[in-house]
Amino acid sequence: MEIVVVKDAGFCFGVRRALDMAERAIEEAQLSATFGPLIHNPQVVEELQQQGVRVVEQVADMQPGETLMIRTHGCSPDIERDAQERGVVILDATCPFVARAQREAQRLCNESWQVIIFGEPQHPEARSIREHTGDSAIIVEGPEDLEELKLEDKVAVVCQTTQRIDSLNALVNALLPRVRLLTVSNTICGATTERQEASLVTAGEVDVMIVIGGYHSANTARLAEICSEVNPRTHHIERAEELQREWIAGAKRVGITAGASTPDSAIEAVHAALKQIAEEEPDT
Repeated sequence: MEIVVVKDAGFCFGVRRALDMAERAIEEAQLSATFGPLIHNPQVVEELQQQGVRVVEQVADMQPGETLMIRTHGCSPDIERDAQERGVVILDATCPFVARAQREAQRLCNESWQVIIFGEPQHPEARSIREHTGDSAIIVEGPEDLEELKLEDKVAVVCQTTQRIDSLNALVNALLPRVRLLTVSNTICGATTERQEASLVTAGEVDVMIVIGGYHSANTARLAEICSEVNPRTHHIERAEELQREWIAGAKRVGITAGASTPDSAIEAVHAALKQIAEEEPDT
């Protein structure tokens, strides 16, 4: 059985940057907590907690002088102001691409555009982008969310960084007939798009596709969705222990891809588990 790993699967720039920042801060004893999970990967969050870094959901849980790291998804400007007032030190690990989307949404709002965020309403990144508009922006998941929406003459679209470009095109096409002026800020992360495209190609060339990443990770869920469109034998797992032999039955080629918050160790563990299955069942 041949095992094909998608190029650039796993940690993206923003996640690796955040973890490097956390590691340095821990070494210098200057990291007390993260505002929400630093990234959407339970294994990484557990490792940070084992090193004494707790997860908090409100600044009130912090003590003056402690250091609070803002997660890759960003947060509301109010959180940073609250932290400063309480004497809490802020270490900002917001992904630079997310920060760009935040700034763009804020700029457009200040210029009197009706801002629509193409994203998931409950996702922390999409919420942080909206919070940078004073909560005036509207988060939509697709064209169907526009049906009951009152649109103004000037509409601007900003994207959650992990969205699909074809889904963005569908949203734009639905908006065009309904507004006088439309501006689109394609703030989808380029690395995300490249990973999606590479995963799609691989999924179409293998018998089984394994997608590794946290179940709460938006970009991993998107990878699983994309791969499933061309390969019904696609399976989303968090850990190697979740692999099931029947998934691999009769497969000659198995593909592996992973979300942006998936550590190399998780990918290596799945690869090793697949190799073991292949050795024990040489007919596959």
